[in-house]
Amino acid sequence: MGNWSVAPGVGLFAQRTAAVTDEAMMAARLARDLPPWLHRTVTLGEARDRVRRRLAERPARLLRLARRAVYGNPGSPYLRLLRHAGCELGDFEQLVASHGVEGTLATLAASGVYVTFDELKGRSLAVRGSARFAFSPAAFDNPSISPHFVEYTGGTGGTPAVVMRTLGLVEEIGDEIGVMLRAHGLERARHLFWLSNPVFQYLYYLKLGQRDVRWYHPLPWFPFKARLGARYLAVLGCLAGRPLPIPRYLDAGQPERLLAMLHRRPRDGRPLVLTTLVSMGVRVAMGARAAGVDLNGVTFRLQSEPLTEARHRHLTSVGAGVIHNYALTELPALGISCARARSADDLHFFSDRHAVIERTRPVAAGGATVDALLFTTLSEHAPKIFLNAEPGDVAQIDRRECGCALGTVGLTTHLSQIRSFEKLSAEGVSFARSNLLEVLEQVLPSRFGGTSLDYQLAEEEGADGAARLILRVDPVVGRIDADALRATFLAELGRGGMMDRHHAELLRRAGSVTVRREPPLATAAGKVLPFQPLRRASSTTPDGSAPGP
Repeated sequence: MGNWSVAPGVGLFAQRTAAVTDEAMMAARLARDLPPWLHRTVTLGEARDRVRRRLAERPARLLRLARRAVYGNPGSPYLRLLRHAGCELGDFEQLVASHGVEGTLATLAASGVYVTFDELKGRSLAVRGSARFAFSPAAFDNPSISPHFVEYTGGTGGTPAVVMRTLGLVEEIGDEIGVMLRAHGLERARHLFWLSNPVFQYLYYLKLGQRDVRWYHPLPWFPFKARLGARYLAVLGCLAGRPLPIPRYLDAGQPERLLAMLHRRPRDGRPLVLTTLVSMGVRVAMGARAAGVDLNGVTFRLQSEPLTEARHRHLTSVGAGVIHNYALTELPALGISCARARSADDLHFFSDRHAVIERTRPVAAGGATVDALLFTTLSEHAPKIFLNAEPGDVAQIDRRECGCALGTVGLTTHLSQIRSFEKLSAEGVSFARSNLLEVLEQVLPSRFGGTSLDYQLAEEEGADGAARLILRVDPVVGRIDADALRATFLAELGRGGMMDRHHAELLRRAGSVTVRREPPLATAAGKVLPFQPLRRASSTTPDGSAPGP
């Protein structure tokens, strides 16, 4: 910080010079590696065998990662936690030998070796007994990888974090997707993306030999670097004789245009997979039902928001198939829909590349708790090293044989009822608790009147199955221009940087924020919480009250 205060211009110049150098190195690395990588496709049989092999090697993979990225990395946050817990490398190895992967992780979590959502983001100190640790998000980067491109986290405020991507990771996830395609009968599918950035996903389809891929961008605003990167990839694909899709604009607020494309699709028996956000997919399905259009042969592959039973019914009512994805920017591809699902969001957890356990932890005053998911990475290609790291989610974990191709390959851990207790999400956009608090408790009261108790944000599922953000304002505040309030709220959410602006614009165009003049709702204990994430259908809320708005 001293360098910034003394010579901010020099510091900024050095930072930008380093960024340009990193980008040039990635571009050169991609030009070298992508063409031969695209030439060598992976068959679905090879993909299945590689997933099985990784499952058989889970303990060895955990040990390799611990030796190299934790005990062999002096800057690792986990090394400090492990040593505080008295666990050296030999102890770690003994634990794995005697307790297995999940048993080792549970033992470590009980000894304080875990990282919470805010600790992972660098927003709070890690307190373990009398010890205090401060971690930066970059400290969790995998020190052993050289990225081919990067993605950015966004929607949680502040400067977006850079998350590295390698072709090795794309290929590992492609193996799992190959098993998924077989499980759902989509081996010969056409693929259409209606997303801001599907590069990672269309690359693994191409690796699997799925050549018919199109990309539609949902916003007219497309950052220059992203546009340039897409063109660069397309040029490399052409040089390799493997055309890559160029993004075309199709507004997020015009699902009827996409529906017309689906209606005009070739009827040659080949399925079509539409990958988009949950809310956008529901709008397409609702439009199809209103127009009497049958979407039999179309499969919605949905992401970035919870898939509830109501949303699932809307999608299947028009004859479409539904596949749901669970992923984080830092942990791409955590799970995907079971082909013999017991519920709308019954997913196979990709345990060949990850491990998951639960840790009971407090989330509100008064002792309320949740069983938070803790993830651990097992892949040497992982962009971030997670060792009992918490993304702020809860879920039902079930280990069972289901009989679909994903289960028979050995992926027998299922996740369902996945919900966040740290973030609100709509239109695939996530905003963290800490950033929402500032807007709700400080910015809005200072501009429109009232106090921090007069504003509340809730995630709510509408009658059409789409997720909306409800901004409640107590009538005691007096007259308020709802449009001005909504505009201010979105402007504040978009202040963090490029990704935040992108996400706020997506919410604005989709009309996802509704202002209601009603008192903020209290819990059964009488507490008025500043925001309410979408609840599980048959559970209590994090503070013990009944679910519901």
